[in-house]
Amino acid sequence: MTTFVHFEITAADVEAIAGFYAEALGLVATPSPFLPGYTLLGNAAGPLGAVMDRKFQSQSTIVWFGVEDIEASLAAIVAAGGRQAGDINAIPGQGRLAYASDPNGTIFGLKQAENR
Repeated sequence: MTTFVHFEITAADVEAIAGFYAEALGLVATPSPFLPGYTLLGNAAGPLGAVMDRKFQSQSTIVWFGVEDIEASLAAIVAAGGRQAGDINAIPGQGRLAYASDPNGTIFGLKQAENR
């Protein structure tokens, strides 16, 4: 089953934009221990999304979906007319991640949890 898991907002000044969301919405901004230029936004329940440097992706907002099998999901995306948009990467303790795009070119993310 596919679920919504995360959002990313891209910015030229990650610190300033993460600070804006922290101040305006009462979120906690925490720089990622894994990736410079990537700041997690969250609340007491945990991370909700992130602000990341535009050098990673130029699209202003990216939605992430949780999937059970990232390879099968990417194959289904390609079969439906989309494309894989980069390599599959792993984040320790989190899982495997990849970007894809729909036929319109809109980038979105896929996350396969580590404990599948």
